[in-house]
Amino acid sequence: MKHILNIILLFTLLSTASGFAQSSEGEYMQVAAERVTVDDKRCYLIKKGLSRKDTTKWEPFCGEFSNFYYEEGYPYMLYVEKYDPHVDTIHVIKTIGRDSSDPYMKQKELRRKKAKRDSRKAASESPVTEPDNKEKK
Repeated sequence: MKHILNIILLFTLLSTASGFAQSSEGEYMQVAAERVTVDDKRCYLIKKGLSRKDTTKWEPFCGEFSNFYYEEGYPYMLYVEKYDPHVDTIHVIKTIGRDSSDPYMKQKELRRKKAKRDSRKAASESPVTEPDNKEKK
């Protein structure tokens, strides 16, 4: 069921992306899940294009985004106005997606599930006095 939902989401994203591709007012960009420090500034790691197989290197962007809320821990796919590396603000036209399939997020979820399982196990192993259910005749 989860795979079917992922396929539907992918199809929706691709159809949305093809609609934007016809317009020449912007371009696609990826924003990495974690920020880096460059010269005592917290910078975003960005890459042009949408393909995960693209070998283009990530580059730091120390400016800001307008029309976009960044939450660390999630990689983003954006449709932005034409990117100029000398500009300090990138205007986001559309946030295409936030990828929660990131390995960081998967590990975080696995740790949460393990902690929950361990707490249930500890609770079940605690000594509990059982009532005497035998009927006396």
